[in-house]
Amino acid sequence: MKEEEKTAFIAFLTNVCLFLFKITAAIGSGSLAVLSSAFDSLNDIISYFIGYYTIKQTNKGPDEDHPFGHRRMEPLAAILIAIFAGILAFEILKSAISNLLSNSHAVDITFYTFGALIITIIVKIGMHLSLKRTAKKTLSAALDAMSVDSRNDVLSNSVALIGIIGAYLGQSMVDDIAAIIISVYIAYSGYRIAKKNFDYIVGARPDDSTINLIAKKAKIPGVKKISRVRAHYVGDRVHAEIVIILEKDTPGPESHSIAVRVQRSVESIQEVSHAFIHIDYA
Repeated sequence: MKEEEKTAFIAFLTNVCLFLFKITAAIGSGSLAVLSSAFDSLNDIISYFIGYYTIKQTNKGPDEDHPFGHRRMEPLAAILIAIFAGILAFEILKSAISNLLSNSHAVDITFYTFGALIITIIVKIGMHLSLKRTAKKTLSAALDAMSVDSRNDVLSNSVALIGIIGAYLGQSMVDDIAAIIISVYIAYSGYRIAKKNFDYIVGARPDDSTINLIAKKAKIPGVKKISRVRAHYVGDRVHAEIVIILEKDTPGPESHSIAVRVQRSVESIQEVSHAFIHIDYA
């Protein structure tokens, strides 16, 4: 099992444990903020399993039906994570507003309730750091989405903790207000994940720094000039098309050798999976 697969699977199992911990705390206390946090963990179970599965499929590499691999599966998983986040946010918001309007929300906060959220916050901090480190190392869009989600969970559970503190002190409406804040934040985070990964799906152009790095890597000895650099995302990796200008009297075998070296140089960039080199002479 590769590192990104292992990291995603551990994150999935961790969320299963957190969900069981928080759902018992929510049922025992009646706290909507804790229940919202538990449903968020349920959302994470579904989302992280999708992420793990797509990473596993991506690591299979190219096959006869997918000659450039399965890289588009990871951004697709990230978008599904964002969709689940949006659905969850709507349900939480609807319940919280209903409770505020009816003013009939009773809670019974115990030390177990506090413990469920405090432990979740600590665990999610560790998950965020682990997922972020592995996502940066492997350039995994799915792990990056999970790391953002874990960071969001730290903030949302902190808000939930404030909510149950208010409820513990006799202000049950604070619990509902905390749930509303959590829902809005979850929805916004889902939007940002979806926007980023939609560009991967539709083949958007990478940023200028990536284009400039590709051009720099392509300018090796023997290349007179870089005529054109075009690039687009295929999943969360870049395919680059580069036109190099060689001296007009460059022999054919040497031209081929230069093109191969340019290709290898550009593909040494971790974000670039394939480079296509075209030769002109001047």
